[in-house]
Amino acid sequence: MNIDEYERSHFARYQRFAETVRLILERAISATGDLPRPVSIQSRAKTAMSLRKRLEEAGIIDADVSAVRRDLAGVRLIFYTNNDVNRFLNSSIVFDNFDVDRAATKIHHPLPENDETRYRAVHYTVSLNEARSVLPEYQEFAGLRCEIQIQTILIHAWAETSHDIIYKVDDRQEFGTEALTQIKKRFDRIMDQYLVPAGYEFQRVQQDYERLVAGKELFDQKLLESLRNASNNNDRHQFVTSLGDDLLPLYDDVPSIFPEVLDVLVEAAITARVTPVQPIETPFSSYKGYEASDVTEKAVEIIDRFRYTAIEECFQALQKIFADESNERIRTKISETVGRLAQYNLQIWHQVGSEVQRRLASVMKMQAVVPSTVRPLFIETWNQMLDAEATGNEWTADAVSIQFGEVPIDQVHELRQTAISALFEFFEQAGSDQERRKIFHALENAKRPANRGDSNPDFQRQCLIDHKRIIDFLAARAPSLSYELRETIEHSLLYDYHHAIPLLGTTGAALGCQHQATELTLAIRTIRDAFNEDPTYFRYKILVGYEGVMAWQWDEPEFDPERVESYRDEQSTAMLGEVTDETQEDWLRFLERCAATKSNDLATFPKLGQFIVNLAKRNPSIAEFMLDNANDDLLRFLPGFLNGLFQGADHELYRRVLTTFLAKPGHLSAIALHWRGSSPDDPDTLAQLLHRSLEEDDRQAIAECAVFVIREFPDKVPPLDVVFRPALRHFINNADPSWIRNAWLPTKTPFFDQLDAVDADLILESLLELTELSYDAERLVSYVAVGYLERVWEFLGRRFAHPREESGDHRFEAVPYRFQLLTRRLSSNAELALNKTRSWFDADSSLFAFRGGKVLAQIFPACAADISDALIARVTAGDEDDARFVLGVMQNFHGEPSTHAVLKALLVSFPESDFVRSGVARSIQNTGVVHGEFGFVDSLREKKTLIEPWLNDDSVVADFARQQISSIEREILSEQRRAEERNALRRLEFGEDLS
Repeated sequence: MNIDEYERSHFARYQRFAETVRLILERAISATGDLPRPVSIQSRAKTAMSLRKRLEEAGIIDADVSAVRRDLAGVRLIFYTNNDVNRFLNSSIVFDNFDVDRAATKIHHPLPENDETRYRAVHYTVSLNEARSVLPEYQEFAGLRCEIQIQTILIHAWAETSHDIIYKVDDRQEFGTEALTQIKKRFDRIMDQYLVPAGYEFQRVQQDYERLVAGKELFDQKLLESLRNASNNNDRHQFVTSLGDDLLPLYDDVPSIFPEVLDVLVEAAITARVTPVQPIETPFSSYKGYEASDVTEKAVEIIDRFRYTAIEECFQALQKIFADESNERIRTKISETVGRLAQYNLQIWHQVGSEVQRRLASVMKMQAVVPSTVRPLFIETWNQMLDAEATGNEWTADAVSIQFGEVPIDQVHELRQTAISALFEFFEQAGSDQERRKIFHALENAKRPANRGDSNPDFQRQCLIDHKRIIDFLAARAPSLSYELRETIEHSLLYDYHHAIPLLGTTGAALGCQHQATELTLAIRTIRDAFNEDPTYFRYKILVGYEGVMAWQWDEPEFDPERVESYRDEQSTAMLGEVTDETQEDWLRFLERCAATKSNDLATFPKLGQFIVNLAKRNPSIAEFMLDNANDDLLRFLPGFLNGLFQGADHELYRRVLTTFLAKPGHLSAIALHWRGSSPDDPDTLAQLLHRSLEEDDRQAIAECAVFVIREFPDKVPPLDVVFRPALRHFINNADPSWIRNAWLPTKTPFFDQLDAVDADLILESLLELTELSYDAERLVSYVAVGYLERVWEFLGRRFAHPREESGDHRFEAVPYRFQLLTRRLSSNAELALNKTRSWFDADSSLFAFRGGKVLAQIFPACAADISDALIARVTAGDEDDARFVLGVMQNFHGEPSTHAVLKALLVSFPESDFVRSGVARSIQNTGVVHGEFGFVDSLREKKTLIEPWLNDDSVVADFARQQISSIEREILSEQRRAEERNALRRLEFGEDLS
């Protein structure tokens, strides 16, 4: 059909076709009920005059116009706002009612890919779908194409005006060219400076209004009452979320209703704790429902966001939620929220000064009795009031500025004194060292002036005065303070002392605080001396902890940790001489006191442990006396006693003690730790230890026995059937992989050089239940892989087939995100790797790309020649299942050049397969982490550059490359459009000007 035939015979048919498409769209939009109505839906057939001009410009006047032009029929949908356009595009109306030529879809946006043309719209090329084409009323339109244009009314106005002025002008014959160029530039400026910003402004206004409407609906539906009556945590979570996101931000008078809101939130959080988790049912699957912690977290977030709306009520509400909260993460979140309520916020300070803190102090003082369950919140609140700085931040669309400044001491002096007094009272009431230590650290805040910028001398003076007051308080209670707390206090005071010394001279005189510094240093020396009057305390800090201060450190401002450690070792050795038959009872009580120290820090007990080893080695009989009379705290150090006795000369006594404790319940783990520390050459006793451990189901001891065999084999251990295999079978039978936590094996031992297949299977079987392959577990498996690589592959396959993996349990990870140690072993045999993973594919291909394909991409990250060649061989000699297998692997790469040979082989071997073409496309377009607002755009441009050389390949590859480049260009335009929209709306949210 040439231009003349079109004008003479087909124009009217295309006009009818365009009108038909318009009517289909109009009716479809009306039928949905929830899509925005267009301002206008226009239709037209391209006039012969316009078409002839375009063909002449392109030099194809004799071409088949139906082949070269997609827009002979056209329909334009004009919407008010960008939101309306987005909602229509996100619907499926076009795709439900027409066959869409996706390759012909055009996204107009000003980018290099679009020659920077300012016109913005989305154009679909469609034809009637098969269901309509067979109907008599539509048969005349079979095979015709129509272009559907979607744009806003602002863009429509610009397009129509610019089209009439610029594109419909006559040949000017060298007249007015420069003037027309300037007009074009003005049109571009109109779009960039006025219409595009106005479009985003309308979009933002519409979004704000729709949010207002949604909030009003919630208000009318009495959301608070619905939340109060909710019967499950899924509904509670939804209602609390809506309350915080949609209702409160738009409510005109939040302070008037917020006390009631707080009551409902507290009730929801408390009720949620006794409500069972209810699954969320969907048409596709059942998901775990919301837990009480999810509801409480949302409730606390609302209180945090509106904390200044009702200061006293917020504090009381947080107390009620905190009191019986058992989830430590939620308790921390509540404590942090209280801290933000009480802290000096710079923006609030500029408005009301310290009013927030004064009101909190007032409500706390009125609470005569503070239950221990909420005392941490009071401590945190007083702690914040002792801070010297007010902080704040200001946000813009693309930056945040952090601000700070010292609060005026005259405005917070009374608050500080009240806070210190309240913390003193809590210190007296505290029931544990842990609580006293927290209070001490809160009190320490009073000694710190602002640490950023210049501090006011008046504030520095007050800090010194307050610091002395705190030290005097602690000094009066020095005899009653535990050794653990003394260590913490003395360690802190050492640094304070050295910081105060320079203030005794001209620096202090210049600041006007020389007298206060003198008083402070005297107070520090007084409490130091009070602590160290007790000789037992000196012994304690030699043997326990890492904060103990040695006498000479008070005279040397530079901290020398090596000298401290050396000194402690010297003193520890000297103290051994004080332990005699006459003093053994006193030393027993002292060591029991040391052992009673509660700590989960591994740095607490090394010195004490070594002292016990040396004591047992030097005085075996005294060690035996202590073990006969020791309490449970000291018996935790049984491994040290046994290690020392083992190293000593009295082997008969060692054997007697070992036999005694081996027969007693509750000490098998300690004996096993002794085996680890001393490596006795006693296979029979080791076998007896395992036998007793199996009887008591002491898995710590069983694990130590198994790991000892791995470390020491073939020496010092009985046959593998006696200890190692029974130990691992016990863990396997109990589905317990915890023994691996004891298996720290930085180097491969001879055990693995002589590893039997039976033991390899036991090791791998015992690790099947691990929730994740930890570093230590992976290292152990890598040792097994040296001789039993195929079994390791089977082990990984079994983990992927584990019921917890199949059920989607997120706590179970079949393989790590990235192997640390197994890569070299697994990649050593590419053919075996492919065969094993192919067996996984054959068993379950649905998730292969996320399992076996992921593993292969991990161990062959560069898709090197050996794996690439092996994959190509499978593609060229295989069927479509082989292609699916290979694609499952390739989709874990990011389209790197090293993968291109495999991807091209897939296209050449399966030229008619849509699945292969789409799989190759996904492999190319995969991205890793992108950065920046336009990171995806930049990544897509890189992808386009990568496959442009494919245009020079054979026809199948070149044809795919052309289509893929066209698709990538559409993605670039689409992503640029979305990114610019996100950026503009964010700037509007922060009140920035878009022009």
